[in-house]
Amino acid sequence: MALAPSPISQVCKGLRAYLDSEINAPDRSKVTVVLATPAETASAGAGDSDHRLNLFFHRFEPAGLFPDTLPGATGWLRAFCLITPFAAEEDAIGPGENDLRLIGEVSRIFHERPVFILNVDDVEYHLQVVFLPLGLDQLNQLWSTQGDTIYRPSLLYEISLMPVVPVQPALQPPLAASLGLQVQATLDRQAVTASAQGPRVAAMQPDTRTEDWTPALAFVQDGACALSLLFTVGSPELAAFVPQVWVAGEPGATVDLCWQSWEAASGWQQVAPPTSVVITDSGIDPEAAAAATAAALPLPFNDRPGQLLLAAERTFTRSSDGTVLRVRSNPLLVTLANG
Repeated sequence: MALAPSPISQVCKGLRAYLDSEINAPDRSKVTVVLATPAETASAGAGDSDHRLNLFFHRFEPAGLFPDTLPGATGWLRAFCLITPFAAEEDAIGPGENDLRLIGEVSRIFHERPVFILNVDDVEYHLQVVFLPLGLDQLNQLWSTQGDTIYRPSLLYEISLMPVVPVQPALQPPLAASLGLQVQATLDRQAVTASAQGPRVAAMQPDTRTEDWTPALAFVQDGACALSLLFTVGSPELAAFVPQVWVAGEPGATVDLCWQSWEAASGWQQVAPPTSVVITDSGIDPEAAAAATAAALPLPFNDRPGQLLLAAERTFTRSSDGTVLRVRSNPLLVTLANG
């Protein structure tokens, strides 16, 4: 029985597949891209006329950026890959020159696109490829482990950051809905009497002159703007509450209002489908909340404790390369608490 694929193996295979598709374009020679040690590839290709490009992931290190990662959270690694060509003679061009041609192609590919997206267990991750120098001591250490294999020109890259995904991920906690401050003179236990307040709403004016502008969002509640609201489950206030959402951006543009919900048993979940609205205002002014053009949007649920997060999303095509991107507004939070 074959071993189950791991996130690290999926990233390495994804990198191999990406290089294979780029190098083996229709107008290029056939090159076999493999994951192996240089010694294995050299012995496998001895005496034949195939071009091979070997990817040797020889070192993995902690990312060094997230020291407080918990066991149930996704971890991160930096991987180091030695890329070595094993070219053959073709059309009177010797293997040495073909090695250099492959080296040049690899460096060009990663220079043009050092950041790319790989899918691991149906989750997309951004990875970056960084070209590293290869000193004489490191060269000697690497190739001395490859038996009688003759040294070939090689490139060394760092691939970061590789995900280490738990089999049972920890549930993400709820968000802080408001903050309060209380100062006491002693260390004795005392009841907390400080009141908590949500974040203050400032005037928001999306810069729609740029193609990647993000919408602005606010609740309109009792004639005022709010970013966070708190209700008690079963209260008359919650039963009568229907969110009034003020969306700002480029007038006439369409955005999707997307809910996410949090419950203790399931963590954060996407609530489908989104609700599409047409923007009418170019900005949000808290002083003019009473005259706001707000859209009524029902809550996904109101009969149990949890949190509901709302954001406005829009899709646009980047003019420089035709990439389709999706941007999000500032979030709005509704907290449903037990009485």
